[in-house]
Amino acid sequence: MTSIAGFVLSKPERRWSRIVVDGASRVPLLKRFFSAAYDRYFDVAQGHIRLFRGIYPDFQSASLALPRARDIGYDNESSAYRVLDEWLTISEYDYPIMFWLSKLLPDARSIFDWGGNVGLKYFAYRKYLQYPDALRWRFSDVPAVVAVGREVAAREGARALDFTTTLEGLADADVLLAAGSLHFIEDPFAELAKLPALPEHLLLCKIPAHDQPPAVTLQNMGTSVCLYHLFNRSEFIRKISDLGYELVDDWLSSDCSCVIPFHPQYSIRAYSGFYFKRKGEPE
Repeated sequence: MTSIAGFVLSKPERRWSRIVVDGASRVPLLKRFFSAAYDRYFDVAQGHIRLFRGIYPDFQSASLALPRARDIGYDNESSAYRVLDEWLTISEYDYPIMFWLSKLLPDARSIFDWGGNVGLKYFAYRKYLQYPDALRWRFSDVPAVVAVGREVAAREGARALDFTTTLEGLADADVLLAAGSLHFIEDPFAELAKLPALPEHLLLCKIPAHDQPPAVTLQNMGTSVCLYHLFNRSEFIRKISDLGYELVDDWLSSDCSCVIPFHPQYSIRAYSGFYFKRKGEPE
């Protein structure tokens, strides 16, 4: 690993970022050549990579730029198994979430983990947190991921877990946890607004948010390509507040970042985390 302009990069990202920085930025007339070369690489690159391409106004526009010969999103076998080697990993962005969960768990009966993959946070956090005996932890994800999650839960004897492909049960949960998932959802705010009720607490982390206007990019995560929100931070907070919440805490996590070649103003050095509490709830 190394860094360019302060960003930590993998080997493939480093190679292409060097081309972009040392090539296109120094010889602007060649930008079209470098951009086309990067596009070709982005479309076919696989393996342990995390690449981004392009800036688009919305999901619909970005979807027109998706590679035709690649799987899209997580609803495929290779993407569903992609993070199994990370399922017990604790990262910098996890610690604020664990801090607030440690305070909320004693009174919590259920957690709804939106985009929680195969149960990653339940298994990673249980070494450090005391889960109440009656706690239920529901994970919502795409069908391919849910199928793997059920296999993992059965293998581990994790009876407190269940899985769904919808938002069923979210209205009855005490805590909504979304760790690195909201940017994959076309309109997460509208999805929440449809529900008859919302949890008292929202714990959100790995949010790609900054001061630029909201936009959408493409992410190549090796196994597939995803549509990917880049949120405007103030707008994100306002939209959650409009759902009836007040911001209690927020933080930045430098271990999550994104580099978007040819669009440095949209590259994000540190992703955001938030704890929101429903307005009017007693302390």
